[in-house]
Amino acid sequence: MSKKYIFCIVIFILLLDQVSKRIVVENIEIFANNLEISKYFNLVYVENRGVSFGIFSEHDKSFYFGILSMLVSAYIIYLLVKSNDLIESLGLSLILGGAIGNGVDRLYYGYVVDFIDLHLNNFHWPAFNFADTFITFGAMVFVFSIILNKKN
Repeated sequence: MSKKYIFCIVIFILLLDQVSKRIVVENIEIFANNLEISKYFNLVYVENRGVSFGIFSEHDKSFYFGILSMLVSAYIIYLLVKSNDLIESLGLSLILGGAIGNGVDRLYYGYVVDFIDLHLNNFHWPAFNFADTFITFGAMVFVFSIILNKKN
């Protein structure tokens, strides 16, 4: 798989993430009231000013986290350009698309828009978005590539 396909994955993730967040922001009155989709899944509107799952949100340093996100993204681009491993490149591209998506939010809004609320009875997982999902799956794929390469 060529590098252009890997970067197409990044662009697709970025667009999916930003379009979904824009829909939520433009329909805030619907999402602010917790739109119940199923017994275990709601659509909500959350302004995440912290890092993953709202950690450090009380410090309101989201803009600086956005700059950090863009610096990490630049490093991931460097790793992607260097990489010749398909699985490693796939993992990095998933992480990169999500990191840029959340970084754009932080720089534009001053916070990350989260809207996916998974829950079981009264236990709610912290709200998240598509970028978070791709970062998580990307990290899993990346770790898998490291394990696979160590065995080889």
